[in-house]
Amino acid sequence: MIEWVKERISGYKRIREVEFVDSLPRTPAGKLLRRVLREKEIEKIKKVS
Repeated sequence: MIEWVKERISGYKRIREVEFVDSLPRTPAGKLLRRVLREKEIEKIKKVS
């Protein structure tokens, strides 16, 4: 997937990493909970630094 993106997308728009997950957090209405994903990413960054 990353190679495909490299061939088609400008450098500043390219994805840096792909992470596969079993499920995504959703509201009862089925909308994606981006806030929860953002919080998980921030926690991951804090653990590294």
